[in-house]
Amino acid sequence: MQTVPSNRDRVYAFIRDEILPDTTQHGSFLTEEQVAERVGGTSRTPVREAFLLLASEGLLQLVPRHGAYVPPVTRQEINEALEFRSFIETKAAEIVIERGTIPVEAMERALKHQVDSSDAGHEREFVEWDNEFHLALVRAVGNSLMTKSYADLRARHIRIGIRALMNTPERQKAVIAEHQAIVKGLKSEDPEVAKAALLGHIRTTASGLAEI
Repeated sequence: MQTVPSNRDRVYAFIRDEILPDTTQHGSFLTEEQVAERVGGTSRTPVREAFLLLASEGLLQLVPRHGAYVPPVTRQEINEALEFRSFIETKAAEIVIERGTIPVEAMERALKHQVDSSDAGHEREFVEWDNEFHLALVRAVGNSLMTKSYADLRARHIRIGIRALMNTPERQKAVIAEHQAIVKGLKSEDPEVAKAALLGHIRTTASGLAEI
């Protein structure tokens, strides 16, 4: 039996999935009335609750008499997110190789979708599948806490990914090649090869965002 999401959850998902990744919204303020109207079928109270939840996660900043501020992607946010990914993904690679649970099919499926969405105008879809590619690796470990910790950063990963594509429009082709190298490294069943491919990919992403 499926649970109907509450209005707060609907507003939270709307802001997380539609507003936070939208670079045109970065540096702007959201009001309760504005968001309630855009979501539809809700009052200001669930919007306020969603604002508080997103603020507690560091994704919005509440400013009295102004509303909720949507912060631009910052250098600190990038450094912390990529450092976290380096730790989690390289450990995940070690574990799935050791246990023989390498999620080749799931990662290759996400990669195929990335290839299909690599045309101009599909950047958001491309980044969504980018996140799914990496999440598939972490999920394959079978550790629910690790998976949740990684999945909870989805909004940050997508914000950063879209910003990276804005900085370097030709980055999509490079990402696809780097993802292919990651899959190849995992298939080799050599943890060092797989980790080198992952870290190389993350470092290249970081270098494309160095000017922020």
